[in-house]
Amino acid sequence: MKRLLFLIQALALGGGLFLASAPAHAQPAQPVLEARLSVSEFRGYGFIAWGLQDDIWRLGADGRAKMVYVLRRGLSDRSASGVEGGDEGTWSLRGDQICVDWRVRRDISGCYTIIRKGGIHVRLVGPVTYEGTLE
Repeated sequence: MKRLLFLIQALALGGGLFLASAPAHAQPAQPVLEARLSVSEFRGYGFIAWGLQDDIWRLGADGRAKMVYVLRRGLSDRSASGVEGGDEGTWSLRGDQICVDWRVRRDISGCYTIIRKGGIHVRLVGPVTYEGTLE
């Protein structure tokens, strides 16, 4: 059986190219759908107008999202305070972006460009710039 080597563009979240071996009649994979199914959580931090915010986004395969966060304020460890909160909303992947629409936290809702930093480490650039991990 004769096989044909062909070049497949990188996954939406992958950022690189790879070679694959497949039959000549094979159809290319749908990387955005595969990537959506494999993304389930973002953990990271970003500087917002009120201070440093630590977030955990739990991303469901059904497009629902839940967030817990700690907003840290203050100039030092001695004057620091923290506010905990949570929110729910929806999420989707659009090319190289992850888009979230939170019910309450409209200030951080929007689309974020995913910049891979190595492994699961990413920078999300959008309404806020986050550093963290995307799994």
